Amino acid sequence: MATPRSKKSTQLEALETKFRDAAGVAFVKFDQVTVEEAQTVRRDLRSKGMSYSVIKKTLMALAAKNVGLADFDSDLLPGSVAVIVSPDDTVLPSQEVKRLKKEFFDKKKDLAKFDFAGAIFDGNFLDVAASTEFANTSTREESLAKIVGMLRSGPQKLHNVFNSGFQRLYNVLENADKFSS
Repeated sequence: MATPRSKKSTQLEALETKFRDAAGVAFVKFDQVTVEEAQTVRRDLRSKGMSYSVIKKTLMALAAKNVGLADFDSDLLPGSVAVIVSPDDTVLPSQEVKRLKKEFFDKKKDLAKFDFAGAIFDGNFLDVAASTEFANTSTREESLAKIVGMLRSGPQKLHNVFNSGFQRLYNVLENADKFSS
């Protein structure tokens, strides 16, 4: 059944608004997903500050082009595709696709119900392989935690060097007194 033009324009405007505020965008292919599973995923992503929308692929590509997010052909998105948008983190939507792929993997059918379809980073469309690699990138919070850890470890190591150096000097001086007597 065809979607009426008025509904398409409303969907396009809503997606353009999400894309304008987006820090991160990932496209997720879904296959044999039940309505209940989709609702669970949608609620989970919403609780993390992200949105999950199922909309025509041509409208996804058009919305991305209209807001200057990226220019890509909708044919690059394979199968049934949804879009995950995060207003706060660039990498988080791709990491969520990675998590969904693992969580909803059907071992009996050897099928991932959710899988990578692409992502947008720095104005470029990333294909499935690049999206998979991009999902392994640290999030902003993880990167900041690593930086703080590195900054914190420097003074601790310096303290240990000075502390051990003074302890060794003390031991040498103490032993010198023993040998001189």
